[in-house]
Amino acid sequence: MISQTIIFLIGLIPLLIFSFLDYRQLKVKNKFIIMYLFLAVGILLLTGNYVLQLTLCVFWMLLGGMFWKFGSIGGADYKILIINSIFLTLITPNAISGQFIFIMIFGVLGVIYGILANLILKQKHIPFISVITMTYI
Repeated sequence: MISQTIIFLIGLIPLLIFSFLDYRQLKVKNKFIIMYLFLAVGILLLTGNYVLQLTLCVFWMLLGGMFWKFGSIGGADYKILIINSIFLTLITPNAISGQFIFIMIFGVLGVIYGILANLILKQKHIPFISVITMTYI
């Protein structure tokens, strides 16, 4: 069995890299996101609990899809949120409450980040993966 700390670090390292790429280029290539997906699925296969994982992935597909549809987040952000739900479920003792807490923190940080970016930086398109990373931490 893989410890929660190891799973947390395995999920965090790619998020830090994605945040850096998002700041530099305002995009993350799909090949990196696919590698993150394979990493998450590999860990999922080692740990089990597939029904809960898939249920939460579908939940994030719907919720993240709404964010993406309304232009609040980009395509890479959307894909990373879905994949990140696998890591979140594996590192929190109660997966449902862990996801709820993630949503609350993500919402608050996202709003603060969006307001600051619009008021101070005067940018319309902002790198948002850093918000996902800060929330994950």
